[in-house]
Formats: sequence, structure tokens, C-alpha cells
Amino acid sequence: MPKSSRVSLFAFLINNIRKLTPPSFPLPRGGVGGVAGIGIFERLLLLLLFTLGFRPLLDPDFGWHLRSGIDLLKNWSVPKLDIYSYTLPDWPWVNHEWLSDGLMALIYQWLGPLVLGLLFSGLIAGTFLLAASLSKVELRYKIIAALIGLLAALPILGVRMQMITLLLMSTVLWLLTRYQQKQLTHLWYLPLIFLLWANLHGGFLIGFVILAIWWLMETIKYTTATIWPKWYKKMRITETTLTFPQIKHLLTVGLLSGLITLINPYGWGLHYDFYKLFTNPFAINNISEWQSVSLAQPMAYDFAIYLVVLMILLILTYRKIEPTRWALWIALLGLSFLYWRNMPFFMIASLGFLAETIQKYTHLAWDAFTRHRWLLIGFCALIAILISQRILDNSQALNIDEQLRQSRYYPVDAINWAKTHPDKIGTKMFNEYGWGGFLIWRFPEQKVFIDGRMPYWQMGDKFVFADTQYATSAGAGAIGLLEVRYGVDWIMVLAGRPLDWALSGQSDWEKVYNDNISVIYRKINLNNIK
Repeated sequence: MPKSSRVSLFAFLINNIRKLTPPSFPLPRGGVGGVAGIGIFERLLLLLLFTLGFRPLLDPDFGWHLRSGIDLLKNWSVPKLDIYSYTLPDWPWVNHEWLSDGLMALIYQWLGPLVLGLLFSGLIAGTFLLAASLSKVELRYKIIAALIGLLAALPILGVRMQMITLLLMSTVLWLLTRYQQKQLTHLWYLPLIFLLWANLHGGFLIGFVILAIWWLMETIKYTTATIWPKWYKKMRITETTLTFPQIKHLLTVGLLSGLITLINPYGWGLHYDFYKLFTNPFAINNISEWQSVSLAQPMAYDFAIYLVVLMILLILTYRKIEPTRWALWIALLGLSFLYWRNMPFFMIASLGFLAETIQKYTHLAWDAFTRHRWLLIGFCALIAILISQRILDNSQALNIDEQLRQSRYYPVDAINWAKTHPDKIGTKMFNEYGWGGFLIWRFPEQKVFIDGRMPYWQMGDKFVFADTQYATSAGAGAIGLLEVRYGVDWIMVLAGRPLDWALSGQSDWEKVYNDNISVIYRKINLNNIK
């Protein structure tokens, strides 16, 4: 970040604080107001939330999503078969994110990678802020709760299509909460949301889980209140119970939302593809983001802290009887532990309670704090420093190649070498599973062996993901399997892999390139190479 930019940030900070008098700093209770009514503290917290949500373009699936979007804009059609791999060209590829891919490619091509990253940063920040808005509290407490949730979910966040599901999940929860509180008279927005959701990301299934739980719990509450009113009254339920017309409306809207998801380029095939994924145990058990969450893993430490803090707050402060909220929390907590990719689900459902609790037990201390101007200035300056550092940390986003090199994972230099030495490589490549999406994006001249779309694809004796796992670990006969079953004539893998060592001992394979990230071998066979 240039020195002048940092100076201007602090000048803005001091200039705004000088204009403040202690009574004018806090927002009026009970409302947020317009942007002009937001104090400097809230503005800085919002900026911090936004900058924390900024992530580099390093997700393994980013590349194939971008290439798919570029091809969609070029051809104005969704491919029905796989067009990026040579191993399963007849597979009926269902792109769950076809619309997201097209929008992302449009932004990337017209406005560049930085703007794309900033838009996802805003999407992430907006998701957690909306989740914190499930309870009616002042803006500053929503932002603080959103910051806590975002930090706890950070390992899962990024320029990933799943962020769209998290945003729409927060939206569905917000609409249902307002409907239950009688602040919305209908839920006809939901079918439109699910229509978009089904074409933007496959995570729309979590929306139906939420609708089903909500409808079931409200039906049980209403039935209990109708048949056993005295017993219901003794339970002292504190959350509002939907009326029968509301429950019927929720069911109607839910069924219509389910039907409307059939409006997509694949029809019922979109839903059947999920069945093929979830009934393939090898794929589920061998993809990192589909593994169960263990709090003993370093990636889960922040999540564990969040759960401990929330549990303490529940024990010390929570005295409400809210069956629908309880059922939702229990279900989403279970799903959050089931798969890594689901980990933010529980945080999104519980951030409203966190914001509510923070406001309830800190607003008096906050009011006292704001009466000490120099404490306020120091605290705002600290936030400004954190923002500046965060901007500095992400300055490499201006150079996508440098960003990829600094990751020390993607074979940027190896691909550049392969492009300039076509005579040194073959035509059928074996590649790392995690590099497939990147290769589809940066090396479209070569079709890939495998990428992130393919872990559950299986036709006949070709189970590409299982064969990839076996080959990279250099299992017995792995090299022969690649040659005979798939016709592989050149290989690009991580340096130091067991397959790397196995190939180095083969007289009919030649190492033609290596660096500290990757290594390239080609088959020495006149029948396979020129």
C-alpha cells in the first residue's frame, strides 16, 4: 500500500473523529439509519469486515469455473458432455454453477481479477452481516458478531461459488425470521430465490433442509397449542408460533420452490447428479472438504473457540424456550461437523444470537467508552492500522501470476515451460487432482486427466479419481495402469511425490523439467511421441 494512501486513511480518520462529539457518536437505539447516520467507528468496522473477507484467487476449482464461464460467453450454450478431460469425454457433465461461471467470467474479463476479488469480499462480508441481522440489534453489534463469525469460518471462505450458497442461506433465514415475527406477510420471494440458487450453486439443498425444519417445528408447535393448549402454555415458549394459514403458506411456497429448481439446463438431471455424488463413498471419503470436521485439527481451532464462547454465553445468558431455533441449531451444527465445506452453516444460524448477546451485555460499557475521546481515537486508529495491514497483505492481488507463485502450490513456471516446449511433452497428460482446474484455465491447449469436477465420475473400468489416488501414491503397477488404460505419455506432478520417485527409476520415462514445485516426465517411446 503506498505511503500516501496510508496517510490519507489516517487523515480521514482524524478528520472524522474531530467532528464527533460524544453524544453524537453512538447510533440511535433500535435503528441503523442511512449511511450518513453511521459513525466513524461503524465505518471502520465495516471496512475491516470487508478487507478480512478479501481472499486471493487460489481455490483449486477457480480455474475450471472461469474457463467454463468464458466458454459459456463465447458459445452461449451449456455443454452436455465433458469438454475438458480426455479420460471421460462421454460423461454427461452437469455444471451446477453454470450461471455463476458466466457471471464470474464476465466480471473477470471486463473488470479484472482485483474487482472479482473485491466483489467476493463484499459478498462474504454481506453474508455474515445479514446473518448477524437475524436479531434486531444496532449496527455496531451486528458488525462485531459478523467479524467473529467470519474469522471463525476463514479457512472455508474464498473466491468460491459456495459463498453464493452462504449468502442465499442467510437470506432464507432472514426472510423466515421476519415472517415468523409477522414483519412479512408472505414468502413469495422464496421461489424466485430458489430458481436463482439452483442455477448459481448446487448448495440450494441446504435451503430445503431449513424450510423443512421450520415447517415441521411450526406444525408441531401449532398442533400442540391447538390440541393441548394448557400444556403448551406451561412450556412458556418465547418465540412466535405461526398461524395455520402461515404454516399452509410456508408449505405451499416450499413445494413451489422445490418444483421451480427443475427450471435449469439439465432439468431433473441436476438433482440426479447429487445422488451420484453422495452415493459414491470413495469420492466422499477422499476429498478434503467432504471430510468430517475434527476440532483437533489446526484449521478448526477458530471454529472450536467460537463454539466454546457461544456455549458459555448460552449457559450464562440464554433462558428462552425457542423450539424452532433449537431444532435449526442442532441440525446445522450436525451438518457443520459432517463436512468441512458445511462448517459455516452453524455460524450463520447462530450469529443473530451472538449479536443480540453482545449488545445486551456490552452497550453500557460501550456508552461509557465513547465518552472518553482519546480512548475512542486510539481504538479507531488501531482498527485503521489493521485495515492498512490487511490491504498490504493482499497487494499481490494486483498481479495474478505473482499471487499464484506465492502460493507455492500451482505449477505456473512448469506450464509456461510446457507451452514453449511442445516437442518435449506428449498429448495425453497425467496431472495432480488439485491442479486440474488450474490447467483447464491456464493450459487449455491440453485436455486434463482429472480436475475438481470429476471425483465421482465412473464409466466402466474407468474410475479416474480412484486411479489418480493410486497413481500418485505409486501403487504396484500404477505407471502401467496409466499407460494402458488411459494412454498417458507425459506426467506433471508435485516434486517429491512417490510417483516422481517411481518414474525416476524407469528407463522408458525421461525427466524433462523440474523446479521446487513440480516435475515433468515424458514417455520415451517412439509410438507415443514424435
